[in-house]
Amino acid sequence: MKVATPTWARFSSGYLVFGNQCRKLMPKLSLFSKQETVSTPKIKDQSKKVTGALCQARTIVHFISSPGGGGAEAMLLNLVSAMDQKAWKTVVIVVDGRAWPESMTKLRETGAELHDLECTGFLRKRTLVKLMKVLRQIRPDVLQSWMHHADFVGGWCARLAGVRHVIWGIHCREIHRIPNESDWRATVFRKLIGVSSNIVPTRIISCSAAAIDDHLPLGYPRTAMVWVPNGIDTERFLPNNQARESIRNELRIPAEAPLIGFIGRFHEMKDLSTWLCAAALLQFKKPETHFWLCGGGEHELGDCARAALSVMPMRTQIHFTPFRPDPERVYTALDIFSLSSRTEACPMTIMEALSCGVPCVTTDVGDCAWLLKGVGRVVPARDPEALARAWEETLLDKPSAKKLRHHAQENFDISAAARGYENVYEEVLKA
Repeated sequence: MKVATPTWARFSSGYLVFGNQCRKLMPKLSLFSKQETVSTPKIKDQSKKVTGALCQARTIVHFISSPGGGGAEAMLLNLVSAMDQKAWKTVVIVVDGRAWPESMTKLRETGAELHDLECTGFLRKRTLVKLMKVLRQIRPDVLQSWMHHADFVGGWCARLAGVRHVIWGIHCREIHRIPNESDWRATVFRKLIGVSSNIVPTRIISCSAAAIDDHLPLGYPRTAMVWVPNGIDTERFLPNNQARESIRNELRIPAEAPLIGFIGRFHEMKDLSTWLCAAALLQFKKPETHFWLCGGGEHELGDCARAALSVMPMRTQIHFTPFRPDPERVYTALDIFSLSSRTEACPMTIMEALSCGVPCVTTDVGDCAWLLKGVGRVVPARDPEALARAWEETLLDKPSAKKLRHHAQENFDISAAARGYENVYEEVLKA
């Protein structure tokens, strides 16, 4: 009798099969990469043709898992909206956008050409075949991938489809596992992406200075990495007293009650158990305080976070809502926006809150201290007492909304980030 191969075994072997196919092509691709940097003879006619070609709109393809749900996805939308449409034709390919209709609509509204593969995972045969087919049809000048798994799969597929210039995107300080991923499979992926980082991408853009250092032990080449901080549309994220009143009425929060909020995924890296422990500590001292976690339901919390929630003095003053399509209104309802993450890269939520004139308190991880330099409080990770104390101090001594917004406009406007990305694209095309 034929014994069926266990699902986990088939799934875990995916990277090895794909990796073995890619490894056979490594010598050829290494040679191809070296040939790209060799200067060509200066022939007058040829120079004119190249100059003329560079004046035309080039095609940039962005490849990402989904169009919504996190900071990288929001940054992609911001970037596509801000790029020079006369110089760049933008195409976005998502693995599966069916759960994010509003995000897909927003991408279309930017004028980008959008392709939804409607697949359920990166290492599925259907995903790889459809992706390579689309890439061969589009024949982009540059492929920009977003986050580790999209980097690996999108990068190799682009190379095999004949795309000469591949740019990876780092948006996390560590490689996050996909659901139900085994230790063995995660180890294999780390090895493969480290090796591939020296062969597949022409450049690697990191949104975080700290993340660059974190990727060196994985084998990422320092000379290929470029730091381009995230950016936001500061004209979208504005102080809005009308929205503040409306949102608080919707949540039944008194106008004068302190409200501390979080917007983001309920991922273990966000360490919401520390956030909720700090909330309990502050409520013992200031029982009128409300807390709002926007991004999931109570049932999505981990065990430690649920335990912290169970000892909350005023449980009815903890509010949970799913992600909302209007984060610019959410921030305006808050007195403090706060992260308790154990790790971050360059969180855009801090930029957005500051642009709305909302004070921020965050843990000292990734680029957070740099983001809040001179305008916010930073505390050690996994220290609920320090977090609660920083919240209390901020409520007593709030920086002015005008100062916070000015800081965001001066440092985080998307126009600067867009120019940074475009400069990298121009550089690799001219090499």
